[in-house]
Amino acid sequence: MFSEKDLIFRVPERSVLDFVSGGFAQQILVVAAAEPGFPGNRDFLAKILAAARLDLEKDTLFAEVPAGESISVLPAIKHKHAGYILVFGLSAVQLGIVAEMTPYQPQIFYGATFLFADALSVLEPDKTRKGNLWQALRQMFL
Repeated sequence: MFSEKDLIFRVPERSVLDFVSGGFAQQILVVAAAEPGFPGNRDFLAKILAAARLDLEKDTLFAEVPAGESISVLPAIKHKHAGYILVFGLSAVQLGIVAEMTPYQPQIFYGATFLFADALSVLEPDKTRKGNLWQALRQMFL
């Protein structure tokens, strides 16, 4: 039925919209890997966004995705018209995207600007990664 050259991809059954909360005033979707061992991640993320003059609660839809869960971000683009998608600690494949995404480099895909970064627990203690993230956020929002 399929040849060994055919590529088959699993499409996530769940939508990111199943996990979101927030005001979405700036049409920004923020997706982060859930890290139960790091309860301060949400506060850290709020500080990151505040530096770029964004409020996590008012300006974004925020989704914390459980470990190992695959979700689709396309409904957020299609139905909510998310213009920016910030991803922390998840791969493109986990979000239903079959494209190579370079970390800390804003990339346009399917009409939205994506920014992939390391997990928040990895970012917080690492000055170099935080600097890379800050440069990308400045490029996108300031």
